[in-house]
Amino acid sequence: MKPRSIRQQGRAVEALLILLKHLTAHARWLFAALLLFYAFSGIRTVASNEQALLLRFGKIQPEIHGPGLLIGMPDPFDRLIRFETGREFSIPLNGWATGGAKIDDPDKPVPLTDAELALEGTRGPNGEIIEIEKPKPTGTTLDPVKDGYTLTADFNIIQGRFVLRYRINDPFRYATAGDDIQTLLSRLAYRALSRQIGTRNIDTSLTAKRRELAALAAESTRALAAELSLGVEITAIDIIELAPPSQVVAAFEDVANSRQFAKTIYENSRQYHDETLEKHRGEAASIVFRAEGHASTLVGTAGGEAAAFNQMLVEHRRSPGLVSQRLLSETLGTVLGGVQSRTLLPADEARPTLMIEPVPEFSR
Repeated sequence: MKPRSIRQQGRAVEALLILLKHLTAHARWLFAALLLFYAFSGIRTVASNEQALLLRFGKIQPEIHGPGLLIGMPDPFDRLIRFETGREFSIPLNGWATGGAKIDDPDKPVPLTDAELALEGTRGPNGEIIEIEKPKPTGTTLDPVKDGYTLTADFNIIQGRFVLRYRINDPFRYATAGDDIQTLLSRLAYRALSRQIGTRNIDTSLTAKRRELAALAAESTRALAAELSLGVEITAIDIIELAPPSQVVAAFEDVANSRQFAKTIYENSRQYHDETLEKHRGEAASIVFRAEGHASTLVGTAGGEAAAFNQMLVEHRRSPGLVSQRLLSETLGTVLGGVQSRTLLPADEARPTLMIEPVPEFSR
């Protein structure tokens, strides 16, 4: 504090003491009560979601006061600076916002109005033919001074709107860091976003890894804020809008639609492939199952016939004539049981002849 201000305060105190000396008793009590009330006005409260700093004689004190009572000197000796440390603040980042309407074809001329069409081709006062110059579309380019943007790794221009969210975690550093902390935080966020977008292709930034881009940009901004001791904690960066300039949005939409169409065709073909493969797998399994059943039946039948033949072989070895006679009888019974008519022709010297006509279903 300057010596001159100290002398001025000393004179003020001296004048106050002289005034008290000349006051009456009642006035002295009233003045003492007012002075006591003024002294108690230095007791202040800090809310539960706040932290506070004292500004004593114009100098910020480094001690941070939490929720509760705060005893200090009254104004103007002590002034309380409150900080809502329990609240999350947000800063809109619209410096790269897209502007203007979408242009389907920047090279397409603006059509003439009905009045201009009616006037074109007519003759003027001096007999000359009136030709109306077709106006060129406006807003087909970006103004580097007015229009904000950044570049991607594949040299495409990209624009967008973001929101930076932060909390105050150190009121003393926040109060002593500068006069415009929000502007500084905005510039740090733009720097981090430029670095992250500049390392990615435009397709990656617009589609698959938007969340990763925002998270890494917030982490980079958090590190820069901590390095500068700003007394804040960056909680997140939200991407509100991220798109190419309006002049080329139509072309990007065509590319996106083509990719979506190709993806739809691919998914349909995959679905048809899976359905067809499953269908043929079922048919193949059914064929294999039937073949295995038929094979089991044939093997069982052949096994039974082989066992019967082997048993007959044993009996034939014991009684060949008896077995041969039995086989002949069984064969004749089987054959004659399936014929329609039988004719026996006698012969004088040779053996008789048997004419057999089979049943129609056995005839060829």
